[in-house]
Amino acid sequence: MKKQVYVLYGGKSAEHQVSIDSALNVLNELNKQLYDVFAVYITEDGKWNKPFQVGSKRLEREQIMKETELEVRASIHQFFQNSFDSNSIIFPVLHGTFGEDGKLQGMLEMLDLPYVGNGVNAAAVGMDKVMSKQLFATHDIPQTPYIYFTKELFLHREEYYLNLIKSKIHFPCYVKPANMGSSVGISYCQNKLELERAIGEAFLYDDKILIEKEIVGKEVIIGVTGNNHQLTCSLAGEWKREQQFFDYEDKYLDENLTPQIPALIHTETYEQICDYAKQAYTALGGTGLMRIDFFITDEQKIYLNEVNTLPGFTTYSMFPVLIEKTEGLSYSELLDRLIKLGFQAYENRNTLQYRRVSV
Repeated sequence: MKKQVYVLYGGKSAEHQVSIDSALNVLNELNKQLYDVFAVYITEDGKWNKPFQVGSKRLEREQIMKETELEVRASIHQFFQNSFDSNSIIFPVLHGTFGEDGKLQGMLEMLDLPYVGNGVNAAAVGMDKVMSKQLFATHDIPQTPYIYFTKELFLHREEYYLNLIKSKIHFPCYVKPANMGSSVGISYCQNKLELERAIGEAFLYDDKILIEKEIVGKEVIIGVTGNNHQLTCSLAGEWKREQQFFDYEDKYLDENLTPQIPALIHTETYEQICDYAKQAYTALGGTGLMRIDFFITDEQKIYLNEVNTLPGFTTYSMFPVLIEKTEGLSYSELLDRLIKLGFQAYENRNTLQYRRVSV
């Protein structure tokens, strides 16, 4: 009997367009011999559209952006309750807010539905760059020096924080929203004027931001899949590039990006970043998949940059390529693995008791 896979994408996020690009690949590559595949588009203002079944014919981008809104929000709950059985699973391909940050995962668990990828805690903490850094520090994982503050604090003590950045972080530095991906809202700053502009832009996307010291060296990427302690670490990858910083357009609109797999690093360095990647994954309680990014200096000093609990699946995304180069898994076979891990994580959650047990 075929399993039913419902792919959620779009969403109320600055990464809406990236989500659509990722979902297009997922919808086209899911094995229609194994699954009945349904596309569920969520608009930029958060409106859910009626699912439609995807056939074997390859889809184009505009075909998966149909707007046939569910009549009322209660229909979301009703639809899933009426349509789901033990062979059904949600595949969230929602990057950023309201999809990657634990909110969707919490809703799905309230509805008792299986889903692909990381759970509530891993998604929420992994998405928040400050909270994840604080967690990783307790595991002695080396990280980029940083400071953070909220919008309210900055408005009351602007000069204090500007001076603190200058004295502790120095220029050049990076300004980042705490909860955002795909380089949205991130700026590279070489002086105070650029810093002030960057802080204003970052606060458009989050009310908590962080300022990071620039680390000169390679950015190296690791992919991890698995549940609990049964983890598989990919080869390391890097992008062949001239510039130090990739903005949104560089990541998703530059067709000339070329991955270098394996990354040109020492064997001992690779083994160490694999160990750090697995530590970070386990600390977050990761399930399914995660992409973990590191900086490596010429002196082979390692810094964990950030984690991505829902890595991109676009044509230019590194994560699927890393898994293919490491294990020989095709894109379709990788999706099969993630679906199996999603069902396994659901079964593990359902072994827990939610009522008091008499002893």
